[in-house]
Amino acid sequence: MDNVNENLYLCGGLQTDANNMSKIKETWLWVKQHKYAVTIIGFVLLVCVIDPHNMIKRMEHRRQIRELKKEIEHYTDILNQSERGLQVLANDSNNLERIARERYGMHLPDEDVYIIKE
Repeated sequence: MDNVNENLYLCGGLQTDANNMSKIKETWLWVKQHKYAVTIIGFVLLVCVIDPHNMIKRMEHRRQIRELKKEIEHYTDILNQSERGLQVLANDSNNLERIARERYGMHLPDEDVYIIKE
């Protein structure tokens, strides 16, 4: 039986197991020595990458919120301009007639309108 173990050792069979065990022991010792660093790295990975509400998704959501706020501001400005224009049209019939003639080509029944395009 000793002869078989020697042949395995010489061929590298037991030597690989010994090398693997020593690497595992070295790794374990390193982890034990740096347990706080390993814990912090694990926590950072959990918060930044693994968690369903991770930091990457939060940054994307913040960017989307900024874009949507800009869009809301843009449409609020358009709404305010339209309301001002509506108030002007409601208060002044001359402006209403001017807008109807210029924009929509409306005219009185006894008028002829000629449109000249440049």
